[in-house]
Amino acid sequence: MNDVLESSAKLLRFRRSESRAGGTSRVSVRDDVQVPAAPSATAGVLHVIEHSLAEHTLTQLRNKHTLPDQFRELSSWLLLLLTLEATRNVPTREETVEASFSQHKGRSLGKPLIFLALNRHALGLAHAVAESFPGLRVGMITLDRSPDTQHIEPRFHLNNAPLLDSAKVILFEPVISSGVSASVALRLLRRSGASDVSLISFVGSLAGLSHLQSAFPDLDVWTAGVDTELDAKRGPLPGLGDFSARLYG
Repeated sequence: MNDVLESSAKLLRFRRSESRAGGTSRVSVRDDVQVPAAPSATAGVLHVIEHSLAEHTLTQLRNKHTLPDQFRELSSWLLLLLTLEATRNVPTREETVEASFSQHKGRSLGKPLIFLALNRHALGLAHAVAESFPGLRVGMITLDRSPDTQHIEPRFHLNNAPLLDSAKVILFEPVISSGVSASVALRLLRRSGASDVSLISFVGSLAGLSHLQSAFPDLDVWTAGVDTELDAKRGPLPGLGDFSARLYG
């Protein structure tokens, strides 16, 4: 690992979120990555899920011989799993309902959920979570680049949504390369009042994830894999290839 990646590794607050038989789950710190003391109780964490099906799915997504229809199906499944993990600690409130034979005192979501895809190819997978989460609002953030100045202008596409400051926001970017796109989107969310934001991604480069955690120390990131190598043109390596081309064939 070169000096840049070694510096990036030291910045990452790196945890694996593990699911094991018997219905138990825990979060443990990796032994092979340096973990500095958290600056505050609200410091964000990079969660790499350790789940047999997630690992299997990511391997098949990396396989260049996986066909487009299989690639879409696998992507939908992995997105659902990551979203389930990212919403594990969403606050709940007590609610009493009329059950079949008596009243039942249970728990309901304590705040609305908003799923935001970063650009259109990510939006193509939103159905995977929209069909599974009650009352989920789905939107998109597009990044328009000026041909003259190369300035990136983020734009919201979200209708009939609750106020961002009262919602749990899930931002989805399938592959994180340099982290610039996600940074622009996250700054837009913060300016718009969002305070409870998690970022999910299938795979990200170590350098890009390090950049995000430096810029947003309280950000929780959920991913299925971290690639230590970053190519300026091809993105993280081994990565997933040209994601949009593989998704739509």
